[in-house]
Amino acid sequence: MGLHIALLGTTGFLVAISWQVVLPVLPVYLSRIGYSAAQIGTLVSLLSLAMGSVELEVGRIAGVFGHRWTLVSGLVANAAAMIWIVLTRAPLGVAVALIGVGVARATMWSPLHAAVAAVASEETRGRVFGVFWFLTSVAFLAGPVIGGVVAAEFGVRASFFLGAALSLLTLLVIIPITEPRTPTVRTPAAASWEVLRDPIVRQLCVVNHLFYAISGIWSTFIPLYMVSLKLSVVTIGWLFTVQGLTYALVQLPTGRLADRIGPERFILPGLIGRAVILLAVPLLHGAGPLLLAAAIFGFVGGFIPVTFTMLIARFSSRQHYTSAMGVYNSSGDLGFFVGPFLGGAAALLGFLAPFFLSVPLGVAGVAVGLGGIRAVRRAEQQI
Repeated sequence: MGLHIALLGTTGFLVAISWQVVLPVLPVYLSRIGYSAAQIGTLVSLLSLAMGSVELEVGRIAGVFGHRWTLVSGLVANAAAMIWIVLTRAPLGVAVALIGVGVARATMWSPLHAAVAAVASEETRGRVFGVFWFLTSVAFLAGPVIGGVVAAEFGVRASFFLGAALSLLTLLVIIPITEPRTPTVRTPAAASWEVLRDPIVRQLCVVNHLFYAISGIWSTFIPLYMVSLKLSVVTIGWLFTVQGLTYALVQLPTGRLADRIGPERFILPGLIGRAVILLAVPLLHGAGPLLLAAAIFGFVGGFIPVTFTMLIARFSSRQHYTSAMGVYNSSGDLGFFVGPFLGGAAALLGFLAPFFLSVPLGVAGVAVGLGGIRAVRRAEQQI
């Protein structure tokens, strides 16, 4: 099982880093070719809208084509779409490319999360997810600084070509962890509405949605804010690297603690922490304070992946893991759609306005999160 988890983690690392090398330079690239902050927010949100929409049905997609071909198709399409982003400048072309990235990446994460849940017992699930998320999170550490350096040395477009190459490299790793063909006899995948019948899953997905809406505002508008402060693209890459470092370091201890004291205890610290940091951004005017904010942003956000994947697996049947993880991932990616979209609209009122959206989003998340925590604990007492 150790080798299998390591291979799953390596796959997660490669899937993540193929986008992380692009993440810090995408808003900068779009800005350089003439798009405003409001337009960038809208365009970036299309990627997450496409990703979240397809993830609702990824269980059925994997059920028809099998995990291997679902992943292979997604990786190839992801590489092609990232190359197309820098080959077109027209709004329709950029929009289609970003939607293509979203659709492709929607086929990757849920099968991987389901595979991790399937190899772990209830007693060790936190530690197993902690290992997976730690290996995956190394990409959040390395990817942005690599992307920033590559962009500075070879031009912004080079980061997109690097991301496409890493996506294709992942094809070599998925072979040992996937079945060569779709099983002849399969348990029908649950539809998204069947998964969402469980009130606990619904509440968890709403909180996850609001958490990632906050995170989407940060990832989209913090590079633009740093450019307004005359900070370089390399510094932007370092900001996301520092965030990735603290995010990665917290995964293993979170997994172990979640097994001992319950994952629901980490929901509110992660949500509130990120909302507070986002609200504080307009008060930060130099590289040092922003890097410190990024470290805290990554640390508190690192509580969330292990926590939510553990809870979703706990309240889902084994044969429906892929569908359940698809719904969970969809809630997050639709949050990444809503956050930049709302941020783009808010940017019409002022350059700093997107950061103040952390207040209503954070308050709503806390309200739903408290209800979800109570529901989880009631369900555990009935077991």
